Amino acid sequence: MTLPSEADVALTTAKAFREPQESNIRFPDGLFAPLSSFIYNGTFYITEAITHDGYDALVDTMKNRVAASQNKQFQDQRLSVLPVRDTSSFAWSGRGGAAFYAFKNGRTITFLTKSQDVQEASGDALDVLEHLEPRSTGDIPVEPGVCLPGLFVKTSQVDKSRIVGSTYRLQSHLDVLIFFRDSKALKDQPKLTARQESEFVWTNEFGVGKAVKLRGASPWRTVKLDGREGVGSFGAITRNDDSTDYGYLVTVQGNPDASTDTPDLLLYVERNASAAEGKAPVTADELEKIGAEIAASIKRR
Repeated sequence: MTLPSEADVALTTAKAFREPQESNIRFPDGLFAPLSSFIYNGTFYITEAITHDGYDALVDTMKNRVAASQNKQFQDQRLSVLPVRDTSSFAWSGRGGAAFYAFKNGRTITFLTKSQDVQEASGDALDVLEHLEPRSTGDIPVEPGVCLPGLFVKTSQVDKSRIVGSTYRLQSHLDVLIFFRDSKALKDQPKLTARQESEFVWTNEFGVGKAVKLRGASPWRTVKLDGREGVGSFGAITRNDDSTDYGYLVTVQGNPDASTDTPDLLLYVERNASAAEGKAPVTADELEKIGAEIAASIKRR
């Protein structure tokens, strides 16, 4: 995916590494990115807001929790340390799943996978950690695997779950938010067409405001993402405070029965005029052009 200019990406807040936090993926100034999700065979927390010393403190705290759990009365209340090759990382398992901490190129990462089969969860966590590599902004790996913000999981194995969605904000236009999501198509999911998915997104999933009015005599148009045919639409959004913004949406239906990985894709480009910080927000036509150019750039490696 090519963006029109330099952009920031929303990451997990530092606070979320220590205690539960609602809307824990945000931009550095606190702007929420509620659509983002970092899920690949488990859930990732990724942040640049914790120093290496802070990371070491997190690991020490977890080591103390594991040690203290050995005094629990029942075996399933105890946590177990998992063997790792990277001595700076720390992995553990317990009733309900497994997890690890890692520090890669200035980023603190937590990964958690839940399962009643602790052995299976432990294997999944260690496999992800073993294949986890740092990735610079804009780097396109040549090996098979999954990209996350600043990270790459190098693997050719079939993934059990994948909902990787990142939110970007243009540095030159802080009012422009760009969200792209790649989701593994699963057999047990509702089989929605791309248009049905778009209708659901506009009316339910995003909660963008009080109302959305699609523009154009034919509001649903054919748009391709990764060379696959999808449904595109452009809407005027009435916010809860009665202000007006705009959104450009494209959805592509995945195929769980395809011989190759054919995921659900979603691109959403939104103007949030209240975040413009004194600059004139982009116009409706400018936003639609940005969305169309990004859509045309998306291709699967």
